Amino acid sequence: MMFRKDLSSLNNQSISLLVVICMMQVLLIAVPFYFHDFLSVILVLIVISGVGLFGSITLAVLYLCFIAAVIPTWVYDEILKLPLDFKFYEGVFAFIIVLSGVAWLLSGRLNWPYKTRLDRPVLLLMGMLVFSIGLGLFYGQPVSQMLRDIRYPLCYSTFFIVTWFFDYRKCQMFLYLVIGASVVVGIEYLIEFLAMVNLSVSGSFFRVARLEGVLFPIGILSIVAILLLERHFYRRVLVGLASLPIGIALLLTVGRGMWIALFVGLSALGYLVLVDPLRRKERFKRFMIVASIPFILIVFTYTFQMQTNVGVGDVAVRRIARVADNYEEDHSISGRLIVYGIALEEILKHPLFGGGHGVSIRILSTNVMPPRLETVGGVDSVYLTIAMRMGIVGVGVFLWVFCSGLWYAYKTFLSSEDEQSRLFCMVFIAVYSALLVFGIGDATLFVNRLIFVHATFLGILAKLDTEHIKQGKVA
Repeated sequence: MMFRKDLSSLNNQSISLLVVICMMQVLLIAVPFYFHDFLSVILVLIVISGVGLFGSITLAVLYLCFIAAVIPTWVYDEILKLPLDFKFYEGVFAFIIVLSGVAWLLSGRLNWPYKTRLDRPVLLLMGMLVFSIGLGLFYGQPVSQMLRDIRYPLCYSTFFIVTWFFDYRKCQMFLYLVIGASVVVGIEYLIEFLAMVNLSVSGSFFRVARLEGVLFPIGILSIVAILLLERHFYRRVLVGLASLPIGIALLLTVGRGMWIALFVGLSALGYLVLVDPLRRKERFKRFMIVASIPFILIVFTYTFQMQTNVGVGDVAVRRIARVADNYEEDHSISGRLIVYGIALEEILKHPLFGGGHGVSIRILSTNVMPPRLETVGGVDSVYLTIAMRMGIVGVGVFLWVFCSGLWYAYKTFLSSEDEQSRLFCMVFIAVYSALLVFGIGDATLFVNRLIFVHATFLGILAKLDTEHIKQGKVA
């Protein structure tokens, strides 16, 4: 088999094949058939084989990011099941690792294929994960909990597959894939909302919230960045239309954390517009585009509420008001604060390196009725979750990875004249400024299958930074 390391040699048929297989996944979501276990395994193997036939690790990674982002958890649990409780995306990931290993061996160069400035922090993060496993065994943590905890963070190893085999010149294609995945998930949210809510009753509303919703601020920030830098009119129109299902779905989450994250990301975009050295004359117009986004989302909310008789805005106002007036009456906030306190008590037992993977705490879960005690290996905070498992040192390494990425992206944005590179760096800065703030009350940067997307973001950025250094454009 010929392995193509980049997309420059791909023909239109290969790219079309990727699109077809991704659409098959969408159809699988829209028409959920329940297969016999044996048939499910066969289906998985067929699709994985199709990925392998591309002969391109780049396309395989794009496919992995798509299916990890758009397919709901229940589909993985009930339809796309693999032996030993492995998920479909984990099977695809394992296949890509094998594919990458074979490509590396066939290259005839057994040294480090591609060096970037993010290699050391990511390698240290991987080393901390391995060390934390040993620490968990030393402290006698349950192996079953340990296996559940480690499966997501290890997916950050996708970073090295991206830096070794992904064509950084196609970074814009990745951004459009992320936007497309956000649109698909947004449509899922709308379908779920319309199916569950009695629209004939004015003011009735049930919040739609799933882990895939983290894509919405990522998608919106990517769209805004494209509107700021993209010169092709039809592309701006296309992403503008894509913002409709994403924006409405974001509102349907009534997720205060995501709204705050979006505001942080938009603030980062506004700052980048003001310091952009290449488009000084368009500074005011572009800044107004960024400033108008919250108002556009409010109009979306009002229009949707008028058409459906569903009090989305009313619920949003009440949730925000509870934060300002009396947060103790908000079960979401008060419950999290109690859990955070329990997590801090666990962290203080082993503050430096944590209790290792497998560490757990007992909390009173109010997500089920009646409330009951549950054993969990993490909390709704990426920093507390990492501190429980890997201590303050682990939190520092995690922040080193992303803060280094933000700094390199900022320097590349200021010094590069390539519009694709500048666009990607702008999106990266906005997205991960937002998600690092979002991580205060959410752990998806560490305990979510979207880690494949995060690792790909980091890998592409690392390659952009390295190539611009080679060209003498970045200090």
